[in-house]
Amino acid sequence: MGKYLFFKGCTIPAKLPNVERLALDVLPEIGIELVEEEGFSCCPDPIQLQGANHSFWLATAARNLAIAEEKGLNIMTLCNGCLNTLAIANHKLKENAELRDAINKILSGIGKEFKGTIEVKHLLQVLKEDVKLDALKNKIKKPLTGLKIAGHPGCHLLMPDEILKFDDPTDPIIYDKFIEALGATAVDYLSKIDCCGVSLALVGNKEGNNKAIHTKIADVKSAGAQILSTGCPFCFTQFDMGQITASREYADLKENRIPILYSVELIALAMGRSLDDIGYKTHKIKPALSI
Repeated sequence: MGKYLFFKGCTIPAKLPNVERLALDVLPEIGIELVEEEGFSCCPDPIQLQGANHSFWLATAARNLAIAEEKGLNIMTLCNGCLNTLAIANHKLKENAELRDAINKILSGIGKEFKGTIEVKHLLQVLKEDVKLDALKNKIKKPLTGLKIAGHPGCHLLMPDEILKFDDPTDPIIYDKFIEALGATAVDYLSKIDCCGVSLALVGNKEGNNKAIHTKIADVKSAGAQILSTGCPFCFTQFDMGQITASREYADLKENRIPILYSVELIALAMGRSLDDIGYKTHKIKPALSI
């Protein structure tokens, strides 16, 4: 069994507590032991804060990494944004001694030091590299046979590829292999690598944000998928709640909406949990599903 320090981030505990609960409950059954840590702060945000104050962004990330180093455990997160921040910061500080010294000077004020001794992984990376997807297939108890699922890896899990090294950002296939390991059919679709649109929302571009949501949902439905799945809390919220808000501009989103399931929720279903068990009733879009 692999042991990891669980980096929950901000969004999942605040908005998707069922995802946090499922991770702690179900992942040990497939060989992932999670150790909780109360000392972590926000990762912090890889988009706005990094652009506003890079030094503060890097020092905050380094503090989180230093906590994991003190525990002697690699970090596992369920959030693409947290992965992006922590993995990039980890890489930069390991590779650049001058930058590392500057950040450690800041950290010395709180008794911390970045040493570069741990790795940061998203759950999907852990499944691919440590658990192995073929082994995952042999662990599941209730294959999701008959379900057609479209996967949305999300930008921050794929790029920058030279640091994250998870999948081909121009033609990703790992999320599809994850879906297939659970017994479902992975559905390919035109806009798979398109952003969910949350960056547009953050800068106030409501029209562009709604268009991104509509394009993704329309493509997924046209491809014949019954479910859209992601492993990112921002992408999840975009496509779950977003189908409601975008329907004000796109009338076709008012009917035949598609449910969004988090990667951990899919794993839980494949491990024999029910829709009630995974917290499906807390979703904004929750049409009847036969699972």
